[in-house]
Amino acid sequence: MPRPVRAPAERRHLTLTGLVLGIETATALGGVAVVSGDGRILGEVTLLGRESHSERIIPAAGELLAAIGAEQADLAAVAVSSGPGSFTGLRTGLAAAKGLAFARALPLFGVPTLETLAANAPAGSGAVCAVINARRGECFRALFSAAAGPVRQSPDELVAEGDLAAGLPAGCLVLGDPPSSLRARRMAAPLRFGPAHLNHPRAAVVALAGHAALRSGRPSELATLLPGYLRAPGADLPQEHHRQGLSCNDKGFHGGQR
Repeated sequence: MPRPVRAPAERRHLTLTGLVLGIETATALGGVAVVSGDGRILGEVTLLGRESHSERIIPAAGELLAAIGAEQADLAAVAVSSGPGSFTGLRTGLAAAKGLAFARALPLFGVPTLETLAANAPAGSGAVCAVINARRGECFRALFSAAAGPVRQSPDELVAEGDLAAGLPAGCLVLGDPPSSLRARRMAAPLRFGPAHLNHPRAAVVALAGHAALRSGRPSELATLLPGYLRAPGADLPQEHHRQGLSCNDKGFHGGQR
């Protein structure tokens, strides 16, 4: 039988109250993270494998809490990536987050996935385009400016791979999972591409957004929070629907402009 994970001695003196758990399952590289009541990242676990998120997220959260010497009773809120992203991944993350929030009577906050991804951009990066591969020759994208944090410049959109660069300013930093053809293409407006460690949405960023939302007094979204799919699961939508720039921002935490 494996030995229980125990918090390091130097961490046992921390006041482990008001913790926020962040859950990120919108992409294949998901994870969980815990942020303290004063906004410090206490721990983060990253999990590769979309098909196993349903089996690993809750155990990983329990192990992470144990590793910092905390338990579910110390949680003040739960935050979860609300999309767009993998249909299965989003459903898995929301089910886990809602189950925990309901069981512990905790407020639940949804965090738009592309905002989470854009938050990886260093301050002063200028224009940032967050991209998630939507399969079927399409991508989810949104444009931000990187100041102290991501400031939204466009709604979340579903676009064809060939249209991904349309409207992006010269020197725009592309973060996420753009098609390889975009990197190879010669363009009038050259783009920059983020390094591998900045190209996936992080559970720690989700937890920090939840912490900010909790401090601002935003109400719980347990009953109304839904995944921001941007297209119907398993259905091929008419092409005009793909171009409408449907926004999932009204289903989750807002950072920057509305």
